[in-house]
Amino acid sequence: MSMKENFTPEEWENLLNLPYAVSMTVMVAAPSVMGVWGETKAMIQEPARLAAESGSALVGLLLAELQSKAKDLIKEQQNLWKHDQAGYRTKTLGDCRAAAAALSKVPPEEALAYKKWVLAIGMKVAEAAKEHGVAVSDQEKEALAGISATLGISA
Repeated sequence: MSMKENFTPEEWENLLNLPYAVSMTVMVAAPSVMGVWGETKAMIQEPARLAAESGSALVGLLLAELQSKAKDLIKEQQNLWKHDQAGYRTKTLGDCRAAAAALSKVPPEEALAYKKWVLAIGMKVAEAAKEHGVAVSDQEKEALAGISATLGISA
């Protein structure tokens, strides 16, 4: 049985979308016209780089699917944010909560690897551009803290 079969189609889609939802949440926490290029580049490149470091079968399986859908998934997150800027972070946190619940269907080490992967992507996006001279702004730290708490891991 493939690890993907542990999840409903909705849960799997949420796990696929979450790295980009977290990235967008961090990006819009402290928007920077000058930093948008670096942050977008990190959102595109870091999932694969960090997946290789994770050693997780689940993350590897998700990445294989992510790579063929990345443009569409990113565009979907951008559209969601454009249509509900005020509620976007709340939606992302709800998606984190749903992911954490769905991850109870896989071994704990796989669940933790996925959560750490998603959080690490968010951190790399935050670090990709300085806001007001700091690598990670207070707003980005706050967004990451909320994401990590909702996922049930420490930042």
